[in-house]
Amino acid sequence: MDQQTAGAPAPWRDRRFVVFATGNFVNNLGEASYKVGLPLFVYELTGSLTTMSLLAALAPFMLLLSPWLGAIVDRWGPRVFVVPGLLVQLAAAVALNLAVLAGHASTAVLFVLGALVQLGGEMYRTGWIAGVATMFPRNAARSRAVLSSLFVTSNIVGPLLVAVGVGLVGYLGLLWFNAATFLAPIAVWLMGVHPPAKERGADGAGPGRRPTLVRDILDGWHVMRAEKRVLYVQLTSLPLHFVSGVGVLSFMVWYLRDHWHMSASGVSTAQAVANVGALAGSVYIAARARTRPRIVLAGAAVVMTGALFAMALPSTWVFIACMVAFFTMRSAMTAVTAMIVVKYLPPEVVGRAEGLFNLMSGLPILLAPLLIPLVQGTWGDVAVLLFLGAAAGLSLLCLVRFWPHWSDGDATHPAPATGDETPVG
Repeated sequence: MDQQTAGAPAPWRDRRFVVFATGNFVNNLGEASYKVGLPLFVYELTGSLTTMSLLAALAPFMLLLSPWLGAIVDRWGPRVFVVPGLLVQLAAAVALNLAVLAGHASTAVLFVLGALVQLGGEMYRTGWIAGVATMFPRNAARSRAVLSSLFVTSNIVGPLLVAVGVGLVGYLGLLWFNAATFLAPIAVWLMGVHPPAKERGADGAGPGRRPTLVRDILDGWHVMRAEKRVLYVQLTSLPLHFVSGVGVLSFMVWYLRDHWHMSASGVSTAQAVANVGALAGSVYIAARARTRPRIVLAGAAVVMTGALFAMALPSTWVFIACMVAFFTMRSAMTAVTAMIVVKYLPPEVVGRAEGLFNLMSGLPILLAPLLIPLVQGTWGDVAVLLFLGAAAGLSLLCLVRFWPHWSDGDATHPAPATGDETPVG
């Protein structure tokens, strides 16, 4: 068993963790329904893949700010972003809903208020993710993995809520539900379950002039680059992030609606079925004492690449089956990349590490919704799937490149990060 988790109680035995996880899960339910319902709502309004893709690009665009947000969290503590981020999301979501009610939901209004919702969400996520290590220090890695599994669970329930809610309360009712869920983590905070205040001088600045945020970010990068177990996982996963981001999810929604002529409820149900597989992938990683990151990544690269090519076959059922396989391995991959950051890096650089890796993965995720409409408009619907399959295959080249320098034994026994640049192996 891993050194960090040996002898530590299961996260669910900690009442504070249960309270925190419950508030986080309720918030994620709103996010999941918003993520599925908003593209469908925009489709009803415009019928445009381009508009859907550009709106989807807002989430990865906010990842470009992650290094700065992470540096701020590492310097002043996670508390600086948790509640403020939630309040930004709440205000923007309420304004968006009122604009829809008033009939002023133009494309510009959707983009501006949607961007604010995503900005607040990125602030909140940066805060609570960096705070896991200090809130639950005895079992930080497993706590992070369990929270990741709950996130996937919310992604299963969210589409089902959309499938049922569209007929009961409409898209606007679902948007109001999303706004209300921002209150759950605020209630958890008021109950006293939140990251502790950062002690004065805990940022390591010492007496004298405090280093700039740029210097903080560079220092964090040096620590991350020295920890090959983390670095190689993140680099190998970049092509898989490109082919599995929100832009690709929006394309799949559009493809099922436009190419296969499925109803909105049918699309939501198909996503929920695919997310059952995603939950299995996430729970599998959370339950294992030894994660074997490169084995998980190799399986994800092979399955996700093959699934994208198979989706081009002329069968709706093959497409849905491939979605299940695709999201199962995607979830296992994302669970590994999230878990090892907390597991192998010092707590004082987790904020910057999350921020820098969000930047690295956010760039390809942001690029996908910009390229997909161009490929679709030039070569057609099926060409997009072949293009994505070829891009996913690049992760196999990364595995071939890094495999000799990174053994499973080294990737399963935690060690403190150092400045040693020698490849792990």
